Amino acid sequence: MIKPRQEYGYAQGFSLVELLVVIGILALLGGLLFSIASGIFGKGDRSRAESELQAISVALESYRLRFGDYPDVNTPAQLFAALDGRLGPDGSLLAKPFPPILEAGGLSISDSDSPELMDPWEQPYSYIYLDGDSVSRQSGYRIFSGGPDRKHSAMGDTEDSVDSDNLRYDD
Repeated sequence: MIKPRQEYGYAQGFSLVELLVVIGILALLGGLLFSIASGIFGKGDRSRAESELQAISVALESYRLRFGDYPDVNTPAQLFAALDGRLGPDGSLLAKPFPPILEAGGLSISDSDSPELMDPWEQPYSYIYLDGDSVSRQSGYRIFSGGPDRKHSAMGDTEDSVDSDNLRYDD
C-alpha cells in the first residue's frame, strides 16, 4: 500500500519565508534594472538635446549669412518665427517671408498659437541675443536647454543644462 506524502513530513507548496525571499530578490533585481534603464534614457535625452542645438546653431549661422546678423528676439516663439522665415534680424515682420531656414521635421514643436522649439524635457529652448560691444562689434547668441531638472540661470550654466557653447564635436 502507498502512503500519502504527508505521512513522511513533506508539505506541498511554498512556505511564507520562501515566498518572501523570492519576492525580495525579484524586487532587488527590478530596482537595479530600473536604475540602469533610467540612466540610459537620460543620456539619450541629453544627446537628443545636443543634436537639436547643433541643428538650431547651423540654422542660426545660415540666418546670419542671409541677413548679416542673428535674430534680435526675446522669446522662443519669436526665434522659431525668425528661423521659419517670418522675422528679420531686428525682430520685425518681413514684408515677404522667405523659405524656412530650419527644417523642423525632426525637432519637437509646441502645439500652440505661437509655436516654440521644445527640448526633450518638453520645455522651450532658451535663446539670448548677444549684442556686440563697441570694441569688437561682434554679435552672437546663446541657446540652451535647462536639462532634466528644468532649472537654468539666465546664461544656462547649471550642471544639467545643455548649451550650444558646451557642445563637444570631438567626443
